[in-house]
Amino acid sequence: MRELKPFKFAAGSARVISMVVLAVILVCAYVALDFYTSGQQNASMVEGRGGAIVDALSRYKRETGGLPDALEKLAPKYVPALPKCPNGQAYAYKPAAAEYTLGCQEVLFKSKPYQYDSKSRAWSG
Repeated sequence: MRELKPFKFAAGSARVISMVVLAVILVCAYVALDFYTSGQQNASMVEGRGGAIVDALSRYKRETGGLPDALEKLAPKYVPALPKCPNGQAYAYKPAAAEYTLGCQEVLFKSKPYQYDSKSRAWSG
């Protein structure tokens, strides 16, 4: 009989430990999912707001033959007002010859800044 008591105690302890481990895993999964979801939301906002700037840059380039050295040159002729990143900061714009990148440096998606590359014509993070 003595052998059964430790077995019952060990089985009960194993269940409690299993439940604690499961709870920790679920909490970690929830936090990761929440972080990923908020990253997706911010990326969608960056892309949606940045689309107006991309369109304005295309019109500016068609009319002038080149890219502006600063986004401020787009307003108000090509865009009524420059949109802001989700955190309220201005979009980062880096022209290089006939191409440029545009994005929000502090908005991370998959651990990288979410930005538009005019060469590939795509948003990525």
